Amino acid sequence: LSAIDEDILTALLGRELYGLEILRHLNEGRPIELKFGSLYPALNRLEKKKLASWQWGDGADDSGGARRKYYRVTGLGAKALRTTQQYRASLAQRSA
Repeated sequence: LSAIDEDILTALLGRELYGLEILRHLNEGRPIELKFGSLYPALNRLEKKKLASWQWGDGADDSGGARRKYYRVTGLGAKALRTTQQYRASLAQRSA
C-alpha cells in the first residue's frame, strides 16, 4: 500500500465516510493538505484492488446536493492494512 492508501484505509476502518469526510479526517494535523485530486484517484485504486467499496447514501439529503458515495474498507482491505502496518512497525524496530 502507498502511504495515501494506508491513510485512507485507516480513516475508513470501522466506519463509512463520504469523500469530504475522508478529506477532512485526513487533513486534521497534516502538514501538507491533501486535495480532492489526490483523494479520488486513490479511492478508485483501492476499489479496483477490492480493498475498499462504496455504496450510494440515502437520497434524502437536507443540503440539496448530489447523492453521496459512502466508502468502507473491505475484509481484504483490513487485512492488507494490518499487514502493511505490521511491516512498517518491523522496519521502525530494525532502525531503532
